[in-house]
Amino acid sequence: MSKYKSVDLFAGIGGIRLGFDRAFGSDIETVFISEWDKYAQETYRANFKDSFEIAGDITKIDEKDIPDFDICLAGFPCQAFSMAGNKQGFNDNYKGLCRGTLFQDVARICEYHKPKVILCENVKGLVIHDRGRTFKIICKTFEEIGYKVFYKVLNSKDFGVPQNRERVYIVAFRSDIAPKNFAFPQPTDDTKRIRDIIEKEPVSARYYLSDVYVETLRKHKARHEAKGNGFGYEIRDWDGVAGAIVCGGMGRERNLIIDKRQTDLTPVTHIKGQINTEGIRKMTPREWARLQGFPDDFKLPLADVHLYKQFGNSVTVNVIEAIAERIKDVLEGEKTMSIKGTKLNKGEWAEFYVMLKLLGDGRLYTADNLLRKNYANYLDVMKIIRQEYDTQVLEYVVDKQHSTVMVRIQETGKVLVTLSADDFTENARALFTGIKNISGSSIPAPDSVCEFAKVIYVEKPKAPAVKALKKQFGGKNDIFIEVRDGETSIVSVMGFSIKSKFAQSPTLFNAGSSSQFLFKLPEYDDAKMENFNSLLSSDGKRSWEQCKNLLQAEKIEYARPQNPIYSNNLFLVRESMDKIMAWCVKDRLIDSGKDFGVKETVERMVDANPLNVPNPDIYYTKAIKDFLMAGFTGMTAGKKWDGKEQVNGGYIVVMDDGDVICYHSNDRESFRDYLYRNTHFEYVSTKKYLLSYIKKENNEYLLPLNVSIRFNTHTR
Repeated sequence: MSKYKSVDLFAGIGGIRLGFDRAFGSDIETVFISEWDKYAQETYRANFKDSFEIAGDITKIDEKDIPDFDICLAGFPCQAFSMAGNKQGFNDNYKGLCRGTLFQDVARICEYHKPKVILCENVKGLVIHDRGRTFKIICKTFEEIGYKVFYKVLNSKDFGVPQNRERVYIVAFRSDIAPKNFAFPQPTDDTKRIRDIIEKEPVSARYYLSDVYVETLRKHKARHEAKGNGFGYEIRDWDGVAGAIVCGGMGRERNLIIDKRQTDLTPVTHIKGQINTEGIRKMTPREWARLQGFPDDFKLPLADVHLYKQFGNSVTVNVIEAIAERIKDVLEGEKTMSIKGTKLNKGEWAEFYVMLKLLGDGRLYTADNLLRKNYANYLDVMKIIRQEYDTQVLEYVVDKQHSTVMVRIQETGKVLVTLSADDFTENARALFTGIKNISGSSIPAPDSVCEFAKVIYVEKPKAPAVKALKKQFGGKNDIFIEVRDGETSIVSVMGFSIKSKFAQSPTLFNAGSSSQFLFKLPEYDDAKMENFNSLLSSDGKRSWEQCKNLLQAEKIEYARPQNPIYSNNLFLVRESMDKIMAWCVKDRLIDSGKDFGVKETVERMVDANPLNVPNPDIYYTKAIKDFLMAGFTGMTAGKKWDGKEQVNGGYIVVMDDGDVICYHSNDRESFRDYLYRNTHFEYVSTKKYLLSYIKKENNEYLLPLNVSIRFNTHTR
């Protein structure tokens, strides 16, 4: 027996049902169907074999005559709300029915049966119809009958079909089972193009436009363009995406394609003129079905005129399936949403990879100052602590004796699942292999890893910090681990920051408008400022190299940090820290032409000794290491810092080959030395931070300069 019973209201040809059937499988059973259009009923019956008849006009059906159900599927008619319609909302009449009020039948039926969840789909314009009043009434109605409402506009082109179709999806959970938040699915596949849905064989000549009709369309479009309107036919590129196929079957002329594979242009229907020789044709009903995510075994029993209307009125099955998977997660009582389709950058995925890798290995080796594994110094991983949910902390406990990992709730000790450590190792390997060589700034993880994440109660690969531990440790902790020191056997909880060698080299200290240093130009006047600020290269763009060449001949004096908060933070590192950092910034952008490594920059500062201190080699080196460590442990330019370096763990590195090693606080000086030798001052965009323009304040001519500090690509 199926776990869930559903009703399909305003069923059309069953697109919403098909999406739920895919997501729920044998766990769902449709017990009632309502659809008043006789042609839609015919297509529905051809594709779904039910033991009961399809009911007609829902307004004439007593809610008491509908079987009990858990899930209400209701794609109530879009005509009342569509931007292509009359925009009459709840007052729109169509074929004797006040179609805008058909939503009220959804409310009437659900108020009586109290299903666990309601899914509605409608046009994007529903959200703004009547200045938002219509949508507010819908949400308020659901709330009044005992439901918590979630909604989101999703685009079909992000879910494996090449159709630019934005629709609003409403999910309403009964209040007693409603989650605090409902995560609509993230885009799963935006790579599909029209060529992916084109018929493999040449299509019948009846889909090709006549030359007379093509000319009519061109004249019609020209008239509208002359009036400043955008209406008209459109020929879509095979490597592009289709426009929305819309209610009533409209949109055929907005989704024409050129297909010259058909060589027999003999008309097979009565047309004016001849078939055009340019290969211009409309898409077939099967191609429209594919644009909506219907499988090729979906039967098309009717004439084309009905099929175009039916698919235009239907839903994108892929989107419904993705939403249904999330709904099932909630109904199954799982607090964990699937991360399938979640896209993160490689550095963010590295955080989840480290978790899997350490739980599988059960050991974290330290590194020497050349980032080589030190087999004599290691930490045994006893547990990893994560806060997946606002009110609940999970522990992932390693049992080396039995080679297992147990997931439990920290507060109650309740065991959620126990798995082999090999499962974690296998999925760590799959994640590393799956993302290492994929290009792109935002990528998904392999499906198998996403399924495993669900099993181990991970819905946030980049998990938020455990609140209690973050308060205790501070800093930039990406993971909290309870470890036993291999040398001393001391057990402690450590917070680590995670960096990846297979992702883009991370920044240690980010540039921003709040981290600028101001430099005075005492010999400048308004004319010189205007000349400097108007500098452009031969290509018409502003070039910092030109600015630099001009500034090298000028007298430049350090003034102050632009942001008082940053000034105070630097003072907490050491009293002269702003002057030291300002010297490094000016060296990077104006004075030096090469060797922008932090170590090389400090060596030049030692030679120059701008502060005239004794033992400059010790003084400046220590100062910069202090700054790097402060930046690593949480000091920023824009937020007030308390001066505490509270990270008691250290720094985990994911190597190119997937190995994971660390520096930790027990070897603090090696870690400081690593930061010193493996970072560099990085030029930042003059356009983004306006650092190449002089400004006048209180009769002073001030030049803001800024750099970020990034890790080197290669370790030394």
